[in-house]
Amino acid sequence: MMFSLRLFRLPAGAFILLLFVFASTLFAGTPRGAAAVALSRDKDGNETFFIFGTGAVGKLADLPKELRRSNYREVDISAWSNQFDYPALLKALADAGITVTRCYVPEPGKASWFRRNLAGPEPQPDAVRHVTYVYSPIENNSYNRRYKLPGKLKAVKYVTIHNTAEPFSARQERDRVDFRRDNASVSFHYAVDEKEAVQILPLSIHGWHAGDGGSGPGNTESIGIEICRSQCRGDADWQYRRSEANAEILACALLRHFKLPAEALRMHQDWSGKYCPHRILEENRFESFRARVADRLAAEPDSEESALLHQIKRAR
Repeated sequence: MMFSLRLFRLPAGAFILLLFVFASTLFAGTPRGAAAVALSRDKDGNETFFIFGTGAVGKLADLPKELRRSNYREVDISAWSNQFDYPALLKALADAGITVTRCYVPEPGKASWFRRNLAGPEPQPDAVRHVTYVYSPIENNSYNRRYKLPGKLKAVKYVTIHNTAEPFSARQERDRVDFRRDNASVSFHYAVDEKEAVQILPLSIHGWHAGDGGSGPGNTESIGIEICRSQCRGDADWQYRRSEANAEILACALLRHFKLPAEALRMHQDWSGKYCPHRILEENRFESFRARVADRLAAEPDSEESALLHQIKRAR
């Protein structure tokens, strides 16, 4: 039996439509990677979720269904209360075919910034630490302009260091800022993890990260760097240590770019008294952090810093 193929000449519009349908069919079921989810419980016992990458909020009981609807098959969870029924939640997610890679909850009997992972195991480190610059600004929409993009920096006189007090990645923290709709004024310029330095605000715009108001120098005259993974301890500690090392490189590059000395490096605590960056403060290491940045600043930029400097100069 012989078969013959005929080639039909399609109009350009029909060809594009056919291509779109094919691509939609091909990728419709592709998982999106790990969702980042924060859980909340109010004083009346109402339990809710917030998915960073979509902005979806709802009742905790609906989380498995919402994750599947949004095509997520993995989830990282963070909560600040031990009052949730975590065994029931983890079972519901497993029954829905969703893998929980992280479920960080308070460590009983310890300060609030100490938490443990009910899921796991923790990821193993790559062979070599590295940092890649990612330019991913939050959306310039009316809500973000009101609560996250308040106006021009008066001048850049400082670089302010924070810890996120969360286990999430830099891209996940970027999505949290972009999609949150709780009428809170919170934003910063960079989130840094063990692999990436993600720029989320233009370097000409000031953020809401220092807690010193609309005229304070922390907000209006400093670039804010959030060091991610600061809840990662024990087997996951390597993620925080590498995130902090990458933040040193970024801080040095920013100081060099803006022609500032190492003394211009500040902590969140310096502006508002908040216990932040908590990992650096609890180990009494800010002066050693600043000293390492100063040593870098006194030398010629190495290849990693040079790559970041190149991207900073191009950043809008």
